Amino acid sequence: MNREEREEYVVQLYKENNSIREIAKIMHMSFRHIGLIINKAKLQAERERGYAAEDTKPKSPESWAFKMFSEGKSPVEVAIALDEPGDRVRAIYREYWELTGRYKLGQIYDEARYNLSNLSKLHKIVNDLGLGEKEIIKVSELAKYNELQNLQWKVEYLRNEVNMLENEK
Repeated sequence: MNREEREEYVVQLYKENNSIREIAKIMHMSFRHIGLIINKAKLQAERERGYAAEDTKPKSPESWAFKMFSEGKSPVEVAIALDEPGDRVRAIYREYWELTGRYKLGQIYDEARYNLSNLSKLHKIVNDLGLGEKEIIKVSELAKYNELQNLQWKVEYLRNEVNMLENEK
């Protein structure tokens, strides 16, 4: 194996969750040399993600926060890690939504800001019932035209009819 092939194999073994000790035993290499190869591979991966080799950390708190949000970190985790005030992190998170095409989420948040618990309950009910968009629209239209109560009466009437027929049977 040439040097490049050995380095690629070391990185492959590392990605397969082999310990440095196991890699050293397989490759007959020093821990130091393996560490250098792995760090070189990590720097290369960071470079491919758009960060300079000498600066693997984004320069601004905003770009660092964007990176953390894209990794699934919560606003609280970002605020703690960056030591930024909550209102600043919320503003950055809002900007992140807009940059990632979730601007409607920001609009919904603005409209429901003081009723988030109600919005959350509604979301849970819709999910628990397995309602799709068409069903939600139909129910909303029934409610809009005050037809829900008529529908409830009809359902109750039909239940009574079914019970009476079962009793006669």
